Amino acid sequence: MHRAVRIICFALALFATTVVAADTITVSTDNTPLDRATLEVLSREAFGRIGHDFRLVSQPSARSLHSANSGRVDGEGLRVAGLERQYPNLRAVPEPFADIQFVAFGVDPSLRLDDGWASLAPYRVAFINGWKLFEQKATGARQVTKVDAPGQLFQMLEAGRVDLALYTLADGLALVREMGLANVVAVGPPLRQAEMYLYLHRTRSGLLDPLAEALREMKRDGTHARLLRELGRE
Repeated sequence: MHRAVRIICFALALFATTVVAADTITVSTDNTPLDRATLEVLSREAFGRIGHDFRLVSQPSARSLHSANSGRVDGEGLRVAGLERQYPNLRAVPEPFADIQFVAFGVDPSLRLDDGWASLAPYRVAFINGWKLFEQKATGARQVTKVDAPGQLFQMLEAGRVDLALYTLADGLALVREMGLANVVAVGPPLRQAEMYLYLHRTRSGLLDPLAEALREMKRDGTHARLLRELGRE
């Protein structure tokens, strides 16, 4: 009898563990520190509102996307719209999480990029491998270098090995301060200000609309703006 009770208890515990695991959505990212924090706090709140726990893991950009597309994790973010064309197993949550400014950093404060992406043509540029927006839009630059880490971008810029480092504005300014690069500035205007989305694997498509509605509710009730202010985004 005691053995039977132990078996039943073990089975119940195993079932409970499985249920908890199924309720946890694992998302991969290679976002910059501030954007990663944005993804984490907004996702934790939004998923919590629809009854799911949330876990964020970090992987290099290209690997992160492939892990999500293959279903090894449940999703990937934050990314610009339109990745479904290249990653057919991914579906964007139909409500943006945040706006992000993509800019160039340089050492010439008088430099302007008034023609947007076309303005990059005379310059040697660098950006992080796997950043799809830059891979799609910066190909017209005179020379393109891809690196693995943001610090490398600004080291190359400081050393004169590239003319422009392409990154996000808020995290770039923070990194410039952290590295003590007094001569590095953000070049205006921004190359793009984009709405950023969370993508889920197609097997999680049932969560897309509820999650989008949770985000809209967060924007209506002020939670979204409050969380962004606490992160220093607004």
